[in-house]
Amino acid sequence: MIVKALHPRWTYCGLSVFLAALWLATLSLRPLFNTDEGRYAEIPREMLSGDDWVIPHLNGLAYIEKPPLQYWATALSLAVVGQNELGARLYTALCALTAILVIGFAAKRLWGEEQAWRSAAMLSSMLLFLAMGQLLTLDMSLTFYMTATLAGFLLAQAAAARQALGWMLVCWIATALGVLTKGLVAAAIPVAVLVLYSLFSRDFAPWRRLYPAAGLPLFLAITAPWFTLAARRLPDFLQFFFIREHFARYLTPIADREAPWWFFGAVFLVGSAPWTLPALRSVMTGWRRPRGGAPFDAALFLRLWIVFICVFFSLSSSKLIPYILPALPALALLMGTLPADVLKRDLRRTALVTLGAAAVLGAVCLYAPGHIAPSARSPYFLSLAAPLAQIALLLAASGLYVLSQRNRDITRTAVFLGIGWALSGLLLVRAAAAVAPVYSGIVLARALPAAARNGPIYSVGTYDQTLPFYWRRTLELVAYRGELDYGLGRNPGMEMPMDAFLERWTALTDACAVMDTKTFDELKGRAVPMRELARDANRVLVARQ
Repeated sequence: MIVKALHPRWTYCGLSVFLAALWLATLSLRPLFNTDEGRYAEIPREMLSGDDWVIPHLNGLAYIEKPPLQYWATALSLAVVGQNELGARLYTALCALTAILVIGFAAKRLWGEEQAWRSAAMLSSMLLFLAMGQLLTLDMSLTFYMTATLAGFLLAQAAAARQALGWMLVCWIATALGVLTKGLVAAAIPVAVLVLYSLFSRDFAPWRRLYPAAGLPLFLAITAPWFTLAARRLPDFLQFFFIREHFARYLTPIADREAPWWFFGAVFLVGSAPWTLPALRSVMTGWRRPRGGAPFDAALFLRLWIVFICVFFSLSSSKLIPYILPALPALALLMGTLPADVLKRDLRRTALVTLGAAAVLGAVCLYAPGHIAPSARSPYFLSLAAPLAQIALLLAASGLYVLSQRNRDITRTAVFLGIGWALSGLLLVRAAAAVAPVYSGIVLARALPAAARNGPIYSVGTYDQTLPFYWRRTLELVAYRGELDYGLGRNPGMEMPMDAFLERWTALTDACAVMDTKTFDELKGRAVPMRELARDANRVLVARQ
């Protein structure tokens, strides 16, 4: 009754505030996970403790695979909020929430308020977007800046001449900040999509609204200082950053992230859920070439943006699930503008899919526990049964509510389906704390005696990314290089061979070490003196005494 009595705008605003509050509240409810979250929390922590804001460091070693903008922002967050999970994840979460606002604002300016609410609801509840908005990686901040780039460009094409310059400057600034977040990809993708749009539509008018005389100097003023300083500090920086980390990583399998060509097709289908049906319809239809002299076709540009991102990364030799995340805001814009009769049918089917998902989750909760093979990890996953049951009930309630409405307003339907899926996703993220011993070093972090934190701590044949952040110190590396290879190449003395470690370990009376279970069993078999303090699903913490 209350929902019916309120004006839809106030209902949607209230739900938005509620969702944003929960989005932020869940950030501190689970430990940092390996590998990205630990790495991208530790680098800003070392910036704060070491006062080097030019060259990022990981475990005391130069780490220049990515530019520093997110590290700077996260370091400031850690300084203000505290060196904890909330401080580490806050910037990423704010980037996600702001990207939703940007999409809603752009949709309202381009098409109207109803389309704005639909697009925002769809984006906030896409599984991939929601998950990455809760995790500490570079992909969500890159997505935010690329979304601002896209919105600024689209609004510049629709604005009057005086306003177009302002929106294009927003576009140039956002592109520069994207480059400072993850490199050239933030500029390469918008340029490539604009070229494709002009060739396909034979419309070159958008080029006249780029205003490079004003935008390019602004872009360089933002990006050039850090690259210049980094090149002065590290003579091989330009070769490593641009040649190896951009071209070689894209063209060759040096990053060891290979996947089949259809990988991102599957990611798109699952990551756009529950809106997979309208997503496919939005991308696969509407490809008519505009007639000569037709105004700028924003929908066509959005389709090209989505398809190019998916194809571009599919051709790469390095593939990770979040790479196509920047396509999702454009997808939400496109879905929100589908014709009302088409979208109404798709939303009804999405409500049915929601009920189907609830039924599947309910069945999993009932029958899966009896079919999971016993292992060291199975108890953690079995503990997910209760939260999955809650999610099933929430999805069922959302789907049934939508289907029960006789006059199914498509905006209302999209918002209430979206809020159901978004809340379900946040519940699942919260439940992820149950599997922390599998994906985080938090168990070992808590087991280290306070007195041992200032003594030697060795990382033997492994490197748990979360432990340095929780212990607020770097570790002494033993027989490990991994992603620290570049820094170790500049400081080879910071890696200790196994034989040298064993000799030193035997001579010590007070030290700790972290190693995987296989190494622990091997050293124990060799009668190496050590006392087990704690273990998780992957590693063991031992003391010398």
